[in-house]
Amino acid sequence: MKQVGLYEAKSKLSALVSALIESGDPVSLTKHGQVVAELRPPSSGSPTRGGLASQDFYISPDFDRLPSPDDRRDQPPESRQ
Repeated sequence: MKQVGLYEAKSKLSALVSALIESGDPVSLTKHGQVVAELRPPSSGSPTRGGLASQDFYISPDFDRLPSPDDRRDQPPESRQ
């Protein structure tokens, strides 16, 4: 995997992206010799099931209900009497 410093990457980003498109090989971006990010092609597949698309996803009917003044669930047990 090719490693490029952030300063060089900033000035040659377009060329790095072009090389990435041609070769498909990821490029590691470094800062002070440490890898801090990677440029890589996007994944080809998308998730087939997300949280909202799941058959098991459920939202309670009162999910967006505003609490009433009588709603004492947020108070400590000793003050609920």
